[in-house]
Amino acid sequence: MHALDWLKEAGKGSGRPVYVVSGGDHYLVRESIAAVVRAVFPEGDADGGTTRFAGAQATLADVRDELFTLPFFSKRRLVIVEEADTFVTRYRKDLEAYVGSPSGSGTLLLQVKTWTATTNLAKLVEKLGLAIDCSPMGERQTARVVSWLKEYARTRCDAELVGPAANLLVELAGLEIGILAAEVEKLAVYAGESKRIERADVAKMVDAGRVETVWKVLDAAATGQAAPALELLESVMAAGDFPVMLLAAMSASLLKVHHAGRLRAARLPLDEACRIAGVPPFAVEKTGKQHAHLGPRRVDQLPATLLRADLDLKGGSSLLPRAVLEILLANLSRPRTD
Repeated sequence: MHALDWLKEAGKGSGRPVYVVSGGDHYLVRESIAAVVRAVFPEGDADGGTTRFAGAQATLADVRDELFTLPFFSKRRLVIVEEADTFVTRYRKDLEAYVGSPSGSGTLLLQVKTWTATTNLAKLVEKLGLAIDCSPMGERQTARVVSWLKEYARTRCDAELVGPAANLLVELAGLEIGILAAEVEKLAVYAGESKRIERADVAKMVDAGRVETVWKVLDAAATGQAAPALELLESVMAAGDFPVMLLAAMSASLLKVHHAGRLRAARLPLDEACRIAGVPPFAVEKTGKQHAHLGPRRVDQLPATLLRADLDLKGGSSLLPRAVLEILLANLSRPRTD
């Protein structure tokens, strides 16, 4: 089960005798372990019933002793082995035997970096316990993250994060769950009594208003609107953005447009091509319009076009940096010829 699903479902059922929390997203690891603690101790008596071991130094005998020792101040006992990769490797066969016949009053939690689902131990955990995947989220999971963000705002911050605001937040802040959660909490405070977080709030408070303007520059240029694109470019440059940084931001978006275009040339539908290329779901329609304006030839040439602009900005041309970017936008804006 992925951590986002676990965090949504934790507390709805009874606790398991064994949990495995794996993966490298530190926020998800921390929150998942906290959710296990709440599941094991629904009445909040965790302090007297939880024991932690460092995996590199822990012995199975000590862990088993804790698991089978009756708790004094709570109904159950939770034993957490942190950074337990070496512990699992060292005691794999013994752990298989334990999971097959676990303590009736103790819960074991193994926190590891990697967890292979095809091992005998993993299969036993799947039957009797729960493995929680805390791997970092990828671009293909953008829609899932957006959905989780809206739920997080509602349940943890007592606020409504509207769809366009959630989409923009992911675009600006990326897919690291801990950063997104912190941003939602900040936005909820900013929303105040209205308890409604709008797209404009995200653009202002995530300190990325100029980034959104860069996207508007590209959207205007890649759909044939040269004058608005140049006006918006003037505004972001007047705000102090460096041309090299602006080109980097443009390139990140345009290379996805290129990738999706190549996939469409291979007869993939627009939605599927955009998903594989890492285009967020809310930008699929816009990407289709950009493809229609640019045409296959310019879409195919985008990497070379961006490389040439990058080299020109870094001394390959006598033109001023502003002129290099203006030429790029003008070329994107002109009508297609193929």
